[in-house]
Amino acid sequence: MFTEIIDGPGGATTGSATEPHALSLLRRADNRGYAIEPQLNGGVIIRCRRVSLSSRTPLLRTITLAPQVPAEPTDVDLSNLRVIASVPVVRLVDSETYTLPVIEAGTYAIPPSQAERLLAQGFLLNSRDEHLRLTLAARLTLVAAKHQAMDSSDRTTTWCSCGLAVHCKNADQAEARRRGHLAAVGADFVQSLDATFTAAVAAV
Repeated sequence: MFTEIIDGPGGATTGSATEPHALSLLRRADNRGYAIEPQLNGGVIIRCRRVSLSSRTPLLRTITLAPQVPAEPTDVDLSNLRVIASVPVVRLVDSETYTLPVIEAGTYAIPPSQAERLLAQGFLLNSRDEHLRLTLAARLTLVAAKHQAMDSSDRTTTWCSCGLAVHCKNADQAEARRRGHLAAVGADFVQSLDATFTAAVAAV
């Protein structure tokens, strides 16, 4: 579940959004060309601009989807999520080594304490066939982790952890370039979600 915050010229409203509704919002935003910015906590910010018919000035409207249990992923969490994303079958199974179940992802076993962290942060859900799947929040976290802004004393250059480095005329242009990069990443992310994942979300 997400908390949905809509903020625009008329003020802000807050409500709840299920995973299927959140996915629907992302697809609609992508179709309309809105900026989609995945967040490390498993959420996403959707930004859209429109021109006021009365004043002809651009108006910004944002939709923020924040997980009701915000994630705080460690490097170990992210590493485990990448392993899970790379294999077709993931299950919670009994272990001969531990007294508590482990997450079995291909030939890799995620120990109970690490498995518990992933489940507690809302990164995994049981599907109808008893397999675990990454949630939308987990997928958003993985994308955001790959594209984090890098701190630098040079405010005229935008740096991304994916390797992007673009020098601009000033700090405002650098920030605009960073947001443009994130919007492109967000669009690619939504378009990459396959029918299997969509069907799994719809079955929630």
